[in-house]
Amino acid sequence: MLVYIKITLLIITCFFIIYMMLKLRGNKIEKKSKNFLISSLIITIFLAFIIEIRPHHLLRSEFNISNLITYLFYFIVVGTYFLFYMKLLSRNKYLLIIISYILFGLANTVDLLSDGKIIDFDYDEIIEGLLHILGIIFWLIFFIDFSKILKRNTDY
Repeated sequence: MLVYIKITLLIITCFFIIYMMLKLRGNKIEKKSKNFLISSLIITIFLAFIIEIRPHHLLRSEFNISNLITYLFYFIVVGTYFLFYMKLLSRNKYLLIIISYILFGLANTVDLLSDGKIIDFDYDEIIEGLLHILGIIFWLIFFIDFSKILKRNTDY
């Protein structure tokens, strides 16, 4: 059930970002905002891939690549996105994105600890799924708020 909720929320987020880009197509908005929306769509698809396909499990079992290394790669990709758009994010309610990022990080921590058998949670999949859902919700709320700001600035 949690899988369906996660993928549904991620698809809603992708469609919301696409909708914003289509609505703003003819309006004059900053190039940085357009690039931010395109990058955000790509990152959201990347997050969907990580959360739903779980390539870190495949890489660990098939190629013996540690989950820690794979998660470090994920962190670098998403961290680069945040650093590149830090100025734009700081002008908006970036706390929503930070909360989302923390929740995704906690979900990854639960996965790392349970996969490595460092800590054995009774409901590690449920905890990880709930943290992902909360992270996705805050991610979506940020873009809803961002669209309101763009609407005010461009009157689309």
